Amino acid sequence: MFVWMIIIVILVSYALFYFEGQSTRQFYSEIYHNKMLVTNEYTRRVISDVYVAVTNNLYYLEQSLNNPDSHKATMKRIVRSGTRIRSCGVSFIEDYYPQKGPQYCSYAWRDPYRPDSVYSQDRTNDLRNYLSADWFLTVLKTDSAQWSAPFYDHYDERTTLSAYMVPVHDKTGRVVAVLGADVSLDWFTNKLNEADSVINKSKMFMASMFRMKSNSFIINRDGTYMTHSDKWRIMKDNFFMQLGTCDGSNTEGVVNRIINGIEDNKSLERFLVDGQECYLFYKPVKYTQWILVTVVPCKAVDTLCYLNGATVFLIVLLPMLLLVFMSYYYTKKATKPLKQLIQVTNDMTYGKLDTHLPNVDGDDEICQLTDSLEDVQAILYELENKKGA
Repeated sequence: MFVWMIIIVILVSYALFYFEGQSTRQFYSEIYHNKMLVTNEYTRRVISDVYVAVTNNLYYLEQSLNNPDSHKATMKRIVRSGTRIRSCGVSFIEDYYPQKGPQYCSYAWRDPYRPDSVYSQDRTNDLRNYLSADWFLTVLKTDSAQWSAPFYDHYDERTTLSAYMVPVHDKTGRVVAVLGADVSLDWFTNKLNEADSVINKSKMFMASMFRMKSNSFIINRDGTYMTHSDKWRIMKDNFFMQLGTCDGSNTEGVVNRIINGIEDNKSLERFLVDGQECYLFYKPVKYTQWILVTVVPCKAVDTLCYLNGATVFLIVLLPMLLLVFMSYYYTKKATKPLKQLIQVTNDMTYGKLDTHLPNVDGDDEICQLTDSLEDVQAILYELENKKGA
């Protein structure tokens, strides 16, 4: 009976361990997913600030096209109005201002070492040929606002930027220029690293201790890294090339969802990322072609599941085993007088009427049985003595 009790206790504890592990996995996946959503919302707000700064000045720019000398002040105002805007410029179609030359761009930029200082200039002959650039021609052709693919700052050739570009129309509705506001992707990289650091250190101590940390980054719809903690990957590596199938996961489906800008479905599918089993959480950044991705090593979540499950397992198993052994101990203690009474009964069967009965305290059934046997033993002893007389 006690063996079966122990088996049942172990099975119940294991079931609790398993279901607690599944619940913990779901719980921590929700934490990572929600953290990704918060980071995505913060990124969207920065994007929105850039949109507002550009939109608020677009009308004024279009109304002052007959005064090219006023454009520098407008560009400086846009840079100052958006704290995340690194630079801003308006590039006109060929010969729009003949007196300025074939190419003309009014440009303003923020000093990276003194963010409060903003400078501006009109650029003509020193310009690269933007008239044949894809970004310029695309905006002219589509007549729509869009975010550019990542590119390097023309000044230091090191800082990665992305530009929010909008078409500028004259009074006839013709697109005559492209207005672009540049945002530093390095800044986004630092903010994402900071967000990862917070969750890895505060909520995921064990995962952090074993260096199983989550990693968040932004990719373009084609999979190109726009931000990453490993800066050598930015604009040089592709996330889709690092993504592999694990345990039958639908890698092709995930890639298609990302390309089509569809949010993840909170699936706990496992994928290989750089050869490591990981969970993926991703969400498109609204109004852009960007996708925010959080990669979480499966071991980071699994370790926490095992720890929580083992804790529950021990919390349930140890008291239940203690209860089983205490029941066994007290049952054995309680049945000891019964064994002695059986021995006395056997002795009485063979005529040994002087066998000492066990001394039992209390008023339970065993005590009553002892008293009854004592009375029987006394009667039999008296009858035996009469026979002998």
